Amino acid sequence: MLRHTLLVRSDASHEIGSGHVMRCIALAQAWQENGGRAIFALARGMELEGRIIAEGSEVVKIDAEPGTAEDAAQTAVILSRSEACWRVVDGYHFPSDYHARLRDAAGHLLLMDNGEGVLPYDCDLVVNPDCDASRTRYGGTNRRTRFLLGPRYAPLRREFLESVIARPEIRKTAKRILISFGGGDQHDVTLQVIDALNEIRNLELDLTVVVGASYLFQERLKAALEKSGHRTRLLCNVKNMPELMMTADLAVTAGGGTCYELAFMKVPMFLIVMASNHEQSAQGLGASAAAYNAGWFSSLNKSALAESLRAVICDQTLRRQLVENGARMVDGRGANRVVETMLQFECARTL
Repeated sequence: MLRHTLLVRSDASHEIGSGHVMRCIALAQAWQENGGRAIFALARGMELEGRIIAEGSEVVKIDAEPGTAEDAAQTAVILSRSEACWRVVDGYHFPSDYHARLRDAAGHLLLMDNGEGVLPYDCDLVVNPDCDASRTRYGGTNRRTRFLLGPRYAPLRREFLESVIARPEIRKTAKRILISFGGGDQHDVTLQVIDALNEIRNLELDLTVVVGASYLFQERLKAALEKSGHRTRLLCNVKNMPELMMTADLAVTAGGGTCYELAFMKVPMFLIVMASNHEQSAQGLGASAAAYNAGWFSSLNKSALAESLRAVICDQTLRRQLVENGARMVDGRGANRVVETMLQFECARTL
């Protein structure tokens, strides 16, 4: 059994979102299942500390601006004190010189990536779960670096892996719509979707809207839901996302880690891009017919978005195809595959 420490450096906030930390929780769970210890280093004022602790990991605080040299110096001290043999860095606010500072410490460095980092990378392991991730993107990266690319390495949290049930037959018309754009949704794409769905007046829909604790627009969202001709419910900072996914006929969401959770749960996806680091994953999933990619939120007017949503809601064949292709991509063993690779490195030889 593993006896070593994993240190994760990541953050979650209204601006950053929660996806980086949430997928690192999945990786930490797989590490702990092998008997290891997991510590998360978070900048002060960041979110999800309670969630991390509830999942069995420890939390320490960084008293510095995220991504700065002082942040790296404090993280290096934590590394030394914890004797962590692996450190994981996940977030686009950590520049290449930050990686280099951590690379100089003892142990190994893993970078979680979605194609937005500044190349070349200097690390032991790169994990990029995007379905179009390619080794050719990483030109100039150290030749000893190993790459785990594609959805088979998508880390899923335990709550999803323990929630697998037989999905019901795809309905002729999708009625139960799940709408979720992550922890912050700083552009309020959630309201944009509600306004578009409210234009669809000849269908009776059941809308479940999920927002995070850092969502700033609840009052105007509540007003839009109260005026809706559909059945609606608004949920904040939920802990039962797998349950909500299992009952959905269609999910309207952004690109990123949620897509791989939905693919595993066999839920057809309607994607709206709201951040540059989600664009490639949305395009790849759309090209693979594993999701319907509507494109950037800023390019969608209300009537066009309403018509696209109506088309997917009413197309049973398309939604069945999306589910089948998505399920082939993600089998739920991504985090385990990453940990198995980590154990092949030098620090595992002492076990």
